Amino acid sequence: RAECPVCYEKWAAKEAHAITYRLEEAKKGNMGWGKVVHLTVSIPISDYHLVSEAYSKLRPKVYKTLKKVGFFGGSCIFHPYRVNKGTKKWYFSPHFHILGYGWIRGKKVASVYKSTGYIVVNHGVRKSVFATALYQLSHAGVKSGVHTVTWFGCLAYNKAKVKPEVREPEVCPLCGAELRPVVWLGAEGTDPLGDLPEGEYWVEPGGWAYNSRGGYPR
Repeated sequence: RAECPVCYEKWAAKEAHAITYRLEEAKKGNMGWGKVVHLTVSIPISDYHLVSEAYSKLRPKVYKTLKKVGFFGGSCIFHPYRVNKGTKKWYFSPHFHILGYGWIRGKKVASVYKSTGYIVVNHGVRKSVFATALYQLSHAGVKSGVHTVTWFGCLAYNKAKVKPEVREPEVCPLCGAELRPVVWLGAEGTDPLGDLPEGEYWVEPGGWAYNSRGGYPR
């Protein structure tokens, strides 16, 4: 889960992979979109109050701003803070990270800033979309009931239909059976993996049960 201080890194990696996959799949048949670019949109102080009072109204304003400067669509991740490079401390500076497609027009960026105060910065083409998305997600704004990653424009869910990714199941290296999640049901304090770091281990089957379909491993 994104909120979990222990497993958020796994969540971030999974989401970064999903972002990369959707961007790549959606481009098929739309080669005119060019390569994935990274933008940031910083909101003006006059709209800071929307972060806590009306966040649902803030994102559409960002999408509208991006459309004006020539962006077609992509993923959107909110960051409420930035880090001060001198003091290394975080300070409130709400902005959005965008990964997607478009042809950004410099004159329009300047015009939008002059009329709205929204600052659009084009960070250019990404060498690794996954690495960029992973970094963005590593310190994204997370709030219960609010999607951390949203899609808009030509990549919105009602615009771009992307076939689900087919993943090869993880299998046992000995018997080739598909691996399934299990839970420890043995005596409290006797979990053989309790204090061990994440990894692959050989353990006795006794005390374990499948946590999705029921039944003990054989």
